[in-house]
Amino acid sequence: MVNFDSIKGSNTKVAFHPQPKGVIQFVGGFISGSFPQISFKHLFQHLYEAGYSLIVYHFPFHPLQFNHWSVAIEILDDLYKVRFEIIKKLFCTTVSDRQLNFYTDDSNYFWLGYSLGCKYILLLEILSDDYERFQRRDEVLSSCLSKKDFKKTQKDIERADRNREEAINSISDLLGRSCQINPFIKDQPSLLVAPEINNTVQIANQYISLFSFWDFPSLDTIQCLITASTEIFNLMGLISFNRDTIAKDDVEFLKRQLQNRTFKPLLHKVFEGTHNEPLESNVENLVSCINLILQELRQRQRYGIAGTVECET
Repeated sequence: MVNFDSIKGSNTKVAFHPQPKGVIQFVGGFISGSFPQISFKHLFQHLYEAGYSLIVYHFPFHPLQFNHWSVAIEILDDLYKVRFEIIKKLFCTTVSDRQLNFYTDDSNYFWLGYSLGCKYILLLEILSDDYERFQRRDEVLSSCLSKKDFKKTQKDIERADRNREEAINSISDLLGRSCQINPFIKDQPSLLVAPEINNTVQIANQYISLFSFWDFPSLDTIQCLITASTEIFNLMGLISFNRDTIAKDDVEFLKRQLQNRTFKPLLHKVFEGTHNEPLESNVENLVSCINLILQELRQRQRYGIAGTVECET
């Protein structure tokens, strides 16, 4: 089993690989995201064996949380704390400068989302749009949000910016040199597995969109935001399942959007199975494909060259 360390004052667990080729930041789905070490134990084991350190966010068990943007910011704030605690832990041990520098480099971090967790990653990506000093981001937000919601979102943005600066200052003071953390998740590749952005769950063979009336942002709003954010989502891949009736519509929408971004072809692979496939024990092929897609996204990130990925699905 993967050995996870707790982070003081955090909802996140960390598994350090002795020789990591990347750091996966994982956000799970409705309910499963509150118990990720149980729900995704096989997935995490294979990802770790593939060479990744894992940062796994635990949702407090609070299903009646409608402000998804606030939740996304809370995840990011938590991971800022975790970044400092990781550097502090390594700094106080006998690791080499190379190992320490690995965890201070934004380009070594990936995002992996499952189901509703993908919505939070999408929201953080939208807030990463710093085209012309965030002028473009504010244009997108104001075009899709009401004035009241725009002001509410700006407060969340300001909170995230303050916490990022605090993390940067803490790490810089610890290391005795300047460091940098990019705003939100800028330039960090992400992979969405069975992305579900409409809060749909299966109850007694029926698919119900829970509390969608109260969701913020709503399905229409997040689709507006994604469609308007034409400069971003360039380092994102998709994995879907052919019998997944929960995420089907969201996958089709994201496919249409992402295939028009900078890099082609779109990295989208379809596996046999249902929405809950990543929670099963037989995930070897899925993890192999996740690894291939993440490494291709890294190539696109670092060298600006797009290749293809062949997965056994």
